[in-house]
Amino acid sequence: MKQWFASLSARERIMVQIAALVVSLFLLYLLVIEPVSEHYEMNRKKVANAQQTLQWMQKAAEEIRALSGNKTVSLQPKSKQFLLGVIDRSVKKAGLAAQMKRIQPETEGGVRIWFEQVEFDSLIRWLSGIEQQQDLVVNEINIEKAETPGRVNARLYLN
Repeated sequence: MKQWFASLSARERIMVQIAALVVSLFLLYLLVIEPVSEHYEMNRKKVANAQQTLQWMQKAAEEIRALSGNKTVSLQPKSKQFLLGVIDRSVKKAGLAAQMKRIQPETEGGVRIWFEQVEFDSLIRWLSGIEQQQDLVVNEINIEKAETPGRVNARLYLN
């Protein structure tokens, strides 16, 4: 290689050196600068998206606090006896005991309840009251229209 380079004229040697420099700069850009630049831009976009998500979550948290009246929800699991007692008393108080066909405690700490031929408005009033007064949450509900107008069959999961 040295012999070949030495055999070139001075003008050709300068051109080969310039070409080698250009190729070296191109490879430096292609193998180092461009990947680093792309990686930087990709991370910049990820950070911007994460900041937007954080802002949205903070606004949603503020709205939730405002809507819930700053009521703190207990994350402690309620005992099955507590839930069964509360539900039984509230169902009797609401006059829905005759329509409650089955109540079943679940392993996760919740309770499944089956109502048949219950008046829809009474059921909704009872659910609203039990959520507000007893801090229970309706996680699942399945309501089917019954033959009698204004009455429904319902399956609920509360905890």
